[in-house]
Amino acid sequence: MAGVIGVKSLELFLLPLKPLANGIKMTDQLYKNINNKVKISEEDFKEFLSLTKTITVKKNEFFINEGSTAKYIAFINTGVLYSYTINNKGDKHVMQIALENHWISDLFSFLTNEPSLFNVQAIETSEIILLSKENFEKACNTIPAFERFFRLLIQNAYVSSQRRISRIYGNSAEERYLKLIKTHPKIIQSVPQLYIASYLGIKPQSLSRIRKNLYDK
Repeated sequence: MAGVIGVKSLELFLLPLKPLANGIKMTDQLYKNINNKVKISEEDFKEFLSLTKTITVKKNEFFINEGSTAKYIAFINTGVLYSYTINNKGDKHVMQIALENHWISDLFSFLTNEPSLFNVQAIETSEIILLSKENFEKACNTIPAFERFFRLLIQNAYVSSQRRISRIYGNSAEERYLKLIKTHPKIIQSVPQLYIASYLGIKPQSLSRIRKNLYDK
């Protein structure tokens, strides 16, 4: 399949961590992301960093394919990825949109080694930092702060999923849209309207009407 990065070809894209164009090291953003949830020493962070690799995923390339096993969890340093599934009618249902400074994987597959339920694909060329399942376990077992960090990360992912389901059934489409752009204002510039509509559980035409109505107010 064109644009697909499989597990074997992933290894070919593993590169040393490098500075971004603006001079900020990729690791700086990762450090801040972790340190916002748990306090870690520079020594522990360096040990954790030694367990990671970085890759560039080009626009429209797949990070995970539905039915394969998710071998990595990824931190998005730049770019946007999203996860989705396709039903028997060929309709795409977007489950997660992950902007920079967020983590993404198919957690079910990553944690259980079962086949992935979702595809994870790049909306734009993205630089991501990878942690394999083996090194995830190593970090949790040898660096106490990271056991707590990943527990919080998985816990927050579960809570976020439950809130999203609750909003789909308990809030109007306009309320869901307003909440999304308030929480993630960059999403409008980075993500096609079609994917945003799917994530909100509405048709693209409905989202267009909502945006027009809000603009006219």
